[in-house]
Amino acid sequence: MAQTVEQRRAQIAWERAKANSRFEKEYVSLAKGAPALVMGNGLMPALAYWQSRGKGHATALCQDVLVALHDRMKCPQDFEGAMRFLQDRDSRAYMQATEEALEFLKWLRQFADSLARKN
Repeated sequence: MAQTVEQRRAQIAWERAKANSRFEKEYVSLAKGAPALVMGNGLMPALAYWQSRGKGHATALCQDVLVALHDRMKCPQDFEGAMRFLQDRDSRAYMQATEEALEFLKWLRQFADSLARKN
């Protein structure tokens, strides 16, 4: 049986949250604020911010979003490739990528928080 789009988002978010549980507090805090950062500043500035932090939890969150975008939109998973990909899209496709990132982050923030509370 095929997965729905939401089930696939949830699956990726669960896998990424488990993979990054070593960062616990820092990662959870960043994941919780991620949707607001994307909505307030835009997807590309948010990705650039996380990447520029240069810390494990921030670059991990950036990579998590890129993995989700790759799954749904075939966006490259490397930061530079993803930025070029997003720059080359028209405004409609960029808005779609932003919406996809926000939908993914909705799942990720919940899973990351629940895993941190479990530990």
